[in-house]
Amino acid sequence: MASGSIARRYARAMIALGQEGGKTDTFAGDLDTFTAVLDTGEGQLRSALTNPGLTTFERKAVLDQVLAKLKLDSDSANFLRLLVDKNRFGVFDGIQRAFNEMADELAGRARAVVTTATDLTADMRKTVKAALESSTGKTVEIDFQVDPTLIGGMVAQVGDISYDASVRARLEDIQSSLIRNPGAVAEA
Repeated sequence: MASGSIARRYARAMIALGQEGGKTDTFAGDLDTFTAVLDTGEGQLRSALTNPGLTTFERKAVLDQVLAKLKLDSDSANFLRLLVDKNRFGVFDGIQRAFNEMADELAGRARAVVTTATDLTADMRKTVKAALESSTGKTVEIDFQVDPTLIGGMVAQVGDISYDASVRARLEDIQSSLIRNPGAVAEA
């Protein structure tokens, strides 16, 4: 079975548990918290939890030490223990990604990355958020980024859809048109 389908299966199980107990957002926060810890210290925790040289008992002991400090929901902690028991920690990132997608769908939420040439003001951020929410029909959570190579305008990535209204893209379009039809410049 492909790791993507395994990840989706585990994510569906966690979503079902979250819906049953009204804890879907709690689980999402717990997974985010755990991910932040998982990759600290050059990924040593991730390496320990996926190390085939350690027994399940040893990996579980490492996980339990971390969980004692994180104070996650008991169901979230048990889910992580299950991943160690079933030797599925290698697909944790896929599980989290699939879980977040499913949780967002249930909540009518979309995630977006908006990249601009310069940092946007608070009012401009609100305008962009309103426009994206209007076009998607969902509540949109935006990660704003800056990329000076855009020259101006913006690029918005919402799920699988990309909106490119950057000056760089327009200049590339013009260049491409000129390469395809060099006589167009002389005619204009």
